[in-house]
Amino acid sequence: MPNVQSYRAIVTTQVFLAVLMLLAGSGIYLLFRSKTLYIYKWCAVLGFSESLSNLRCAVSGWNVSEFVKFNLPDGLYCAAYILIMDAIWYKESGWMKYFIVFLVPFVTISSEALQYFGVVRGTFDYSDLVCYAIPPLTYFFILIELYSLKQKKK
Repeated sequence: MPNVQSYRAIVTTQVFLAVLMLLAGSGIYLLFRSKTLYIYKWCAVLGFSESLSNLRCAVSGWNVSEFVKFNLPDGLYCAAYILIMDAIWYKESGWMKYFIVFLVPFVTISSEALQYFGVVRGTFDYSDLVCYAIPPLTYFFILIELYSLKQKKK
């Protein structure tokens, strides 16, 4: 178990990265997606509509790929969730921690797969599936590597 300073540094880094991912995903939504999304209503309530309109005008000429607009934010949100849950449960190592950490990725991947079979409404998208799968797979492989390093120290 790391010392208190190391623990704080790790958790602080996780939270910082999660916030950056949430801001990046939200920024992509706000700048490049349709104004019919709920996030625009929240911005209006908070009084950001005019500033947001100015920002959207400033970037209107940017050529942003469909992947960045429609898939990347979901992957960023999924990764942010994993980082936040791991930070909250950092000192734990039991099944409950991993259940919580993998819950949202499992639901999003399952939902996308069920869209493919027509069980869940929506449009199946391989890119969404990849964006949902990369964060938990990365986390899983990091866990394996950390476990391997721990075993080597014994």
